[in-house]
Amino acid sequence: MVQLVVEAHEVELAADALWCAGPSAVGEETLSDGRVRLTADVTDLVRVPTAWAMTVLEVEGAEHLDAWRAWATPQRAGERVVLQPAWLDVGPVAASDLVVLLDPGRTFGSGSHPSTRLAVAVLEAHLRPGDRVLDVGGGSGVLAVVAARLGAASAHALDIDPAAPEVMRANARANGVGDVVVASNTPLAEVGDVFDVVLANIGARVLAELAGDLRRRVRPGGLLVLAGLLDEQVDAVLERAYPGLVEVERRSVEGWSAVLLRR
Repeated sequence: MVQLVVEAHEVELAADALWCAGPSAVGEETLSDGRVRLTADVTDLVRVPTAWAMTVLEVEGAEHLDAWRAWATPQRAGERVVLQPAWLDVGPVAASDLVVLLDPGRTFGSGSHPSTRLAVAVLEAHLRPGDRVLDVGGGSGVLAVVAARLGAASAHALDIDPAAPEVMRANARANGVGDVVVASNTPLAEVGDVFDVVLANIGARVLAELAGDLRRRVRPGGLLVLAGLLDEQVDAVLERAYPGLVEVERRSVEGWSAVLLRR
């Protein structure tokens, strides 16, 4: 667990740098002097940015895996989706807001990563009620649950982490969509169906490796959402692995991008 204290204007840059070191979450706390303390459960200190002074927090045993929860906060994604840590009280929200309760356990998908928020925003803007959705690299199930709450007829979530399916199912039940979300460790290559919307928030290298299987899972005319890409990686990944698909939309926040493609 590490902490960086940065000036307010440096928060996005420093948080982006921490995300590149692979934490499950990055917490932000505004201090009395206006600076911001960033806390991340990074275990590989070599990858932590050196532009700011770093404090290493020693946490006993496996407690470091859950210590980030103390800094978790609700995250707004898109126009009206609020990704709400399930162990916190729900704060003020508008009547039109869609509050999605999340407890990622020790899987990826707390809702705080910029790429997750980008993928949610794309879903909110383009998902149609009744769509059939596939989420590849589902983690906590956040995208599948959001899709179900937005009106998807079904949302299949896949992840190679053996612990992920039960976490996905628990989050689906907590949001009243346990009958819509299907979670499994099924390899993508073994999925035999096609879907209206396919989501993959899994990083540039894996997006390139899985491009053929991802494309085959999208029905003709359907949509493919790619996220987990740094801004500078997008063009290379699209040119190398996704030629022939039509780019519908590209969104960026805090140095991360999500791209919507149509088959």
